[in-house]
Amino acid sequence: MQKLENNNHKHKRKGKIMSIIVNIIQSIMDAGAAIFLPIIITILGLVFGIKFFDSLRNGLRIGAGFMGIMLVLDLLMGGIQPVVDYYSTYGGSGFTIVDIGWQGIGSIAWSTSHAIVFVPIALVLNYVLIRLRFTKTMDVDIWDYFHFFLGSAVLYHVLLLAGVNNTTAYIIGLVAGLVTFVVTLKLADKTAKRWQEHYNLPGTSCMNFDVYYMWLISWVVCKIVEKIPGLNKIDINLKWLNEKFGALGETSVTTFVIGLLLSVLTRQGIVTALTIAVTLSATIVIMPKMVALLMEGLVPVSNAARRFFQKKLGDEYEIYIGMDQSISLGDPVGIECSAIMIPICILVAFLPGVKMFPLAAIGALIYYTCAASMYSKGDIFRTILCSTFICYYCFTMDTWLAPLVTQVGVSAGYIANASTLISGAEIEEFDTVLIGLLGKILKVW
Repeated sequence: MQKLENNNHKHKRKGKIMSIIVNIIQSIMDAGAAIFLPIIITILGLVFGIKFFDSLRNGLRIGAGFMGIMLVLDLLMGGIQPVVDYYSTYGGSGFTIVDIGWQGIGSIAWSTSHAIVFVPIALVLNYVLIRLRFTKTMDVDIWDYFHFFLGSAVLYHVLLLAGVNNTTAYIIGLVAGLVTFVVTLKLADKTAKRWQEHYNLPGTSCMNFDVYYMWLISWVVCKIVEKIPGLNKIDINLKWLNEKFGALGETSVTTFVIGLLLSVLTRQGIVTALTIAVTLSATIVIMPKMVALLMEGLVPVSNAARRFFQKKLGDEYEIYIGMDQSISLGDPVGIECSAIMIPICILVAFLPGVKMFPLAAIGALIYYTCAASMYSKGDIFRTILCSTFICYYCFTMDTWLAPLVTQVGVSAGYIANASTLISGAEIEEFDTVLIGLLGKILKVW
C-alpha cells in the first residue's frame, strides 16, 4: 500500500514538473518571435562553437531587428488607420467576416494542443534530415511553426466532424503538419539562391509556408504578362523613376506623395493627411535599417552553422538558415508598391466572392508586394499586378474558409462562440485550402 502511494506521489510530482515545463515553453512562445528568437539563436550559437557573449550579442541583434520590423509594421498600420476607417464604412452589411489578421490566426494555432507536440518533433526531424543530406535548410524560426500545425489543427477538426476517433484524428493531423514542414524545407532549398540574390540575404532561405503561394501566383502572372504584346514591354523600376523624376522618383518622396493622394481621396484633414504621408515615408526609410540590424546578428550564426555542418557532412555541403519572410521586407520595390497597393487592395475587397473587409490585411500588404517583387525582378508594374492577384486569392479563400476557421477558433478557446465569423491571412495556404476541400467532400462544414 505504501509503495503504491509512493508511486502515485512520484507520478503526481512528474506531472507537475511536466506541467511547469510546458507552461514555461508556452509562455515563451506566447511572447512572440522577438523574445524567443534571441534565446534560440544564443543557444544555437553555443552549439555551433560561438563564445557565449558573442552568441548572446547575435541573438539580441536579431531580436532587436525583428522587434523593429514589427514596430515599423505597427507604425504603418497606425498611420493608415484613418484611410482604412474611411473605406471600411462602405461595405455596409456586405462584409460579414472579421479580419483577425495573421496575428490572430497564429494565436489560434498556438492555442491548439498540436503546438506543444509539434515543435520538438519538428526540431529533431529537421536535424535528422540535415544529417541525412535530405535538406540544407535549418529552420530556426520556431514561432512560425504555426504555419504547419495550423493545418494539423484544421485537419484534426475536420476528421472529428467526419466521425474519426480522437486519437486517430490527432495523429493524422500531426503527421500531415510534419509532411507540410518537410515539403517546405525542400521548397526553401529550391528557392534559396534566388531569395538570397534578390533580397541580399546570404546564407538564408525562407520557411514561411505562405510565401510559396505568393511566389507561385507571381510566377504565373509574370509568365502570362511576358506573352502579351505591349504589356511585356512595360518596365518601370526604381532606377528609371529616379532618372526620370529626380528626387520625386526617390522611394521615400514617392511614398509621401502617395500618402497625400490617399488622404485627399479619403477626405482627411491637413494634420491627418500629413501624418499619413510622413508615416508612409518613414516606414520606407526605417524598414531596411531594421532588416540590416537583424542580418548583423544572423550572418555570424549562419557562417558558424555552415562550418559546423561542413565538418560533419563535408566541405561541399552548404547550410541555409531558415527564416521568417519578414527579413525580406527591406526590399525597396516591395515597400514602395505596398503604399500604391492600399487603394487597390480596398477595391479588391468589393469584388465578387469577398465578404471580409481587409482591416488587418492592409497593414500586411508589404508582405505581398515584397514577395511579388522577387519574380517580377523589381519591376513596379508587374509587382503591383502580381500583388493584386495575390490579394484577390487571399480574400476569396479567407472568405470561403471562414466558417471552418471560426469552428477551430471556438474549439481552441480563442473565441467563445461561432456567432461572428472570423478569418485572416495564413488560412489561405495550400494545405488548409486542400483540407477545406476535403471537408466539403466529406460534407462536414
